[in-house]
Amino acid sequence: MDYIVVGGGIGGTIAYLLLKTLGKSVVLFEKLDYLGGCAGTFKRDGLFFNVGASTLVGLEDNLPLDVLLKILGIEKSRMPIKEIDPSILVFVGDKVISRYKDFERSFEEINRNFYHRENRKLWERILMTSKTNWEHVYKVLPFNPRSCYKLASSVLRNSRYLLSTLRENFLSAERVIRSYLGNVEKDYQMFLNSQILMTTQCYWNEVNFSFASMGLTYTNLSNYYVKGGMAEFLHTLVGQDENVKRKTKVLKISKERDHFKVYTNRGTYEAKRLILNRTIWDFCDLFDDSVDKGPCEKNRKTYSKIWSASTLYFGVKDPQNLLDKHHYQIVHPDENPYTGSYSFFVSVADPEDTVQGYRPVVISTHCKIEKWEDIKSKEDYQERKEKLKDFILEKLYQHIPTFRNLEKTPVLVGTPHTFRRYTERYKGTVGGIPLRFEYTMLRYPVGFTYIKDVYLVGDSVFPGQGYPGVVLGVFNLLMQIERDFHEVLHRYI
Repeated sequence: MDYIVVGGGIGGTIAYLLLKTLGKSVVLFEKLDYLGGCAGTFKRDGLFFNVGASTLVGLEDNLPLDVLLKILGIEKSRMPIKEIDPSILVFVGDKVISRYKDFERSFEEINRNFYHRENRKLWERILMTSKTNWEHVYKVLPFNPRSCYKLASSVLRNSRYLLSTLRENFLSAERVIRSYLGNVEKDYQMFLNSQILMTTQCYWNEVNFSFASMGLTYTNLSNYYVKGGMAEFLHTLVGQDENVKRKTKVLKISKERDHFKVYTNRGTYEAKRLILNRTIWDFCDLFDDSVDKGPCEKNRKTYSKIWSASTLYFGVKDPQNLLDKHHYQIVHPDENPYTGSYSFFVSVADPEDTVQGYRPVVISTHCKIEKWEDIKSKEDYQERKEKLKDFILEKLYQHIPTFRNLEKTPVLVGTPHTFRRYTERYKGTVGGIPLRFEYTMLRYPVGFTYIKDVYLVGDSVFPGQGYPGVVLGVFNLLMQIERDFHEVLHRYI
């Protein structure tokens, strides 16, 4: 093969499809029976559950998913999606904020709940910063190129944009926001931090204003619900492609003189190049002992401030559609002692996706990995899961009492250990590398590895989250390793 792609997450699946479009001989291996990885969908007792938080954005004209569909020749109308507005209802204290697509409606919600005379100036700057970034997103590709010449060319080519956004890129979100609002009231600060954390994996003092602005305005993009679960978006793109091999686990990879051997539970394959949908912390683990594991160890030390997730999965009987929104976010003032977080995200399936009378519900929250590293026994683990479940459900019932009275299936609980077992990501990491000051700009990892002809895709090699960020990361890699793709991409942007 020209390429073997290992891992059917968003990055691996998109890389496979684009390489196939370029006419390459390529095969994709995914050890699970569904695609999507941390953005996939699994089934339990007849119900489907999205692995984690489940919003889809990036389909507007010239945004990453729109460009992707055009390259693949797939009409948007074929995709199993339903636009939703508002995209989220956010509960903070006694306040409920609807996050509408329309900027004016969205702003009025924020200003009504958190009035400040400088609010409009602040949010107009947030919106303008985000729009400017999206307008230039393809112009800065390739991002962090390996060649000093290409890096210098990129800086010169984008000099006006870089100079105009200098403050946004070098000042923290907290500093810029406080320059407008001064001492921000607690509920407002919690609202801002919950939105920023959800999209950048950082709080406002850890991330620059530029990245935070894109996170704070992603609800102003078209948000979609994926019918049948998030994995259906990728399954629709792939169809019945026989070279996408599910339930095929890669056991080991060996480097030969001019190619690679990939050993799986269904046979051995050979390829000139590999694309791994793995993280910078664990991709070395796929190779035999002839390959140095040191670089992954170094990455674990350099990029050590990472998140996992904790999740609840259950079904509710809601024949009257009392839960008439798909997404809710609960922000609470006291720290969750089992996750270290202050908010959680609730996703409710569409009534059309009711199975045996139940609508699937997924609750997802950021989780500090160290909270689950001192488990001493199976009993201790089960007890902690029960306490985690009780804490989250009590907060849920306080803010949305409807949930308490609806008939529910037994609640499944996911922890960093669960994510580690199913995704095989280092320590069960979820969400990639936080967009912290010390990790971004020229220090952010890219898709090239220290092994010639081995590349990475996914959420740890491009500064973006979810579908748009990961797809941009694939574009960024293919622009540099496949000359034809540069022409293809620029045909559609």
